[in-house]
Amino acid sequence: MGSEYSIKSSDKQSQFELDLMASTLAHEIRNPLQILRLQVESAMRGSLASSSINPILKTLERIEKVVEKVQRLSHKHSIQPETHNLQEIVESTVSSFRVWLQAAGIEVSIQTFWEGSPLVQVDRELFEQVILNLVKNSVQAMPKGGRIQVDICECEDAAEIRISDNGKGMSRDVLEAFGTPFFSTQPDGNGLGASFCKSIVSMHRGAISVSSEESKGTEVQIRLPKTFKGN
Repeated sequence: MGSEYSIKSSDKQSQFELDLMASTLAHEIRNPLQILRLQVESAMRGSLASSSINPILKTLERIEKVVEKVQRLSHKHSIQPETHNLQEIVESTVSSFRVWLQAAGIEVSIQTFWEGSPLVQVDRELFEQVILNLVKNSVQAMPKGGRIQVDICECEDAAEIRISDNGKGMSRDVLEAFGTPFFSTQPDGNGLGASFCKSIVSMHRGAISVSSEESKGTEVQIRLPKTFKGN
């Protein structure tokens, strides 16, 4: 699909970018989260039904855990992989913002090409954020709606996740800058989402390849070893 660019980071480069991102996340996310939590807890003490507030509170707690984990990564330089079903991770992540996808006119299709259960060793919370960021990028590339295809494939001793869309695509220059901290094509973006994905995949001993063509769409391919072999 048009131009292609592979992201291959050294451990030192990946850790530097993750350190930078962790401090930025802490500054930009923690304070608003604390304000939201106070507002939600105040509403729960008032007249609003707890059944309508609890899902919001759980989402806030999940975000807080992710921020804390990224901060810890910048100090101990390690992840905590466990065996998980890759299809379940993808489906759960997409399902968490299904309402937004429907409102944006986005159809998501998930297919698994794997003999048996697609089991891999990943740090679940962090890898969910990788999938979420990449799907969000696809949504932003299709302001008038479109289609996202997620394929989970078994390739000998590796797992591949391919996320493709039929959005506006990227030029060669933009494609080569993909994953650079603070580079973004979005007016209110900071480029940390793609940088985060690159760093976390690299820490799983994996790699990201991106191919894109303007007006045709983009495909992001994540390749991971099935068995994590340490940092």
